[in-house]
Amino acid sequence: MTFSLFAVATLTCALLMGLLPVLVDGIQKPIEARLGLPVGRAVWFGRLFYLAWLPGMPAAGWFLDAWPNREILFLGLIALILGMAWLALLRDLPSLLLNSLLLGTAYSLITTATVRLMTVAFFPEESVEYRLNLASLNLGFVMVGLGALVGPWLVQAIEHWWGPRQGLLYFSVLLIAPAALVALCEREIFPEPRLNTTPWLELATHPYLMLAVFVILVYFALENLLEYWPEAFLRDIQYQDRGVKFNLIVFGLAFIATRGAAAWWFYFYPDHGIVVTFLFVIGSAFVLGNLAGGFDVGSGTLGFWLAGACYGPILPGLLGMALDFYAPNPLPGSALGVLLALSGLDTLLMRPIMDKFARGRPARSVMRAPTFLAIVLAAPLLLLAFLRN
Repeated sequence: MTFSLFAVATLTCALLMGLLPVLVDGIQKPIEARLGLPVGRAVWFGRLFYLAWLPGMPAAGWFLDAWPNREILFLGLIALILGMAWLALLRDLPSLLLNSLLLGTAYSLITTATVRLMTVAFFPEESVEYRLNLASLNLGFVMVGLGALVGPWLVQAIEHWWGPRQGLLYFSVLLIAPAALVALCEREIFPEPRLNTTPWLELATHPYLMLAVFVILVYFALENLLEYWPEAFLRDIQYQDRGVKFNLIVFGLAFIATRGAAAWWFYFYPDHGIVVTFLFVIGSAFVLGNLAGGFDVGSGTLGFWLAGACYGPILPGLLGMALDFYAPNPLPGSALGVLLALSGLDTLLMRPIMDKFARGRPARSVMRAPTFLAIVLAAPLLLLAFLRN
């Protein structure tokens, strides 16, 4: 691995990928209280943030196919700085809703550009000889997971230490650091727009992309369910507040650690992507099924940690496989944007459904949903393995 300013800039932007959605979800109630809005009105701030991903990420991918990556990423970071400063200062609901669209667009630019940069930032000397997309994405998504893990603490600090106004202003100032890192990187080390990308006609007529869309859509639904069952499960096995927090941290660390381990494995065995990802999917279904069927404190705790470990490498594995499908021709940035935008679509669809489904149900009943989705996810992965061979 090459440790360079370029790699540091990419990892810093990956941290923001995991941090920003957690911040947007967690800051809604403090913002609602500061603006004096009716209860529940600020939920539209989050919904519009995710809605902006649907056109924003495919458009960001199209920009990456046409213009240099450095400028696209820097534009997204500047828009994020301005959006956070505006969020700290705004005073009414219409401004809040417009701000959510700006933040969603900025996040779309940052996410799509960063995932693209992950494929070249860490192993540049070997990127021509080997297809290291799987290793690169797992390594980059370690920082995405870390951002999601520290996000709740940032929200707590903003809410209880500084208040939304001052805290968001401090955060907007901190965001100058990743923008400065990108600005200091030499233009030549950023990938140029690719001219030999796979034609959209081939993408549309080949089963790989459609299968990838379905698989990633199911995975994002599986990941969105993490908002509903982990804490309820831990309380069902008699953990109190401190125990719940500790086990959620261990779950997150296991989630991150297996991504690092997968990055190491795929560096040496880049052709094992489908098999290893399939094993993690089956492992998550097996563990969740056993936890939903019956548990005690000891076995339930260990199984809970194992579930986090199984979840970790699945998303970077799926995205890495999608990028490799049409090698040696690269996947168009717009197609990558479509795959990433599925996360926003799943969030918008799954939250209203799960809010009703999980209300009043015991944890074991709710956990049947991710168990079922993990089984559904395994089937098309087998089909992908068959088509690739």
